[in-house]
Amino acid sequence: MAKTIRPATGLSDDAYRVPAVERAFVIIRALAAGGPLSLAEVVEESALNKSTAFYILRTLVTLDVVAYEEGTRAYTLGPALMELGMIARGQFSDVAVAKRHLAELLDVMNVTIAIYRRVDLGEVMMVDKLERPRRVRITVQYGERLPIQGGSTGRAFLAYDDPLTLDQVLKDGLHKFTAKSVTRVPAFRNELTAARERGWAVDREGFALGVTTVAAPIFGPDGKVALVASAVDFTSLVTDEVAQEYGQHLRRACDRIGQVLGATLPSTLAV
Repeated sequence: MAKTIRPATGLSDDAYRVPAVERAFVIIRALAAGGPLSLAEVVEESALNKSTAFYILRTLVTLDVVAYEEGTRAYTLGPALMELGMIARGQFSDVAVAKRHLAELLDVMNVTIAIYRRVDLGEVMMVDKLERPRRVRITVQYGERLPIQGGSTGRAFLAYDDPLTLDQVLKDGLHKFTAKSVTRVPAFRNELTAARERGWAVDREGFALGVTTVAAPIFGPDGKVALVASAVDFTSLVTDEVAQEYGQHLRRACDRIGQVLGATLPSTLAV
């Protein structure tokens, strides 16, 4: 059975620092930033003395963490790092990455934040949520499917669909969930255009009376919307200014999440 590693107490962090490991990572980061590098260049970039840098490099080469090219006498990152990177990426799913970054928003937005994934052409599914002990609560259960036409979440997905896919979603018209639902297709398309231009969508009581949601897409490496993060609040508390504030907070957080996931952003959001 694996041992449980517990955080140390009563000792400073310095007591657990290993200088050789720190120096190795200084070299790895130097190669990542500017490789391939010669020994002299590694010494210059790392500020280590020549013999220390040489012995660390040769050790890293034997572990395949660093590769050495005899012809150019230059060092680059090795294949072991690629293997470790792929393993690490698999251990941190897109939802886990999203939740970690979105949790920071609870300090500036007193809302419930839900994370949705699209399951097919016309439905989305809530896969996780972050809540504070307050009035607005998400009553949807994990794994429950919702119509993509309902609320800002669906708009955040649909805004980036190709025209043929969007036409297929809207071919039978729009459903009326509440008295305030947008039911005219041209008006709905205009909302999608606005959402695409600013990077976030808003729905005021179109899916649930008394509730306003603001949602922003999280893009994946293929350039498609992988997830959508949605902030939920009482309509009475969400003025146009507050909705814009929520949207901007979500957009910035979703961009950070996308960077971690290796996202390819659409031209409207790319900088």
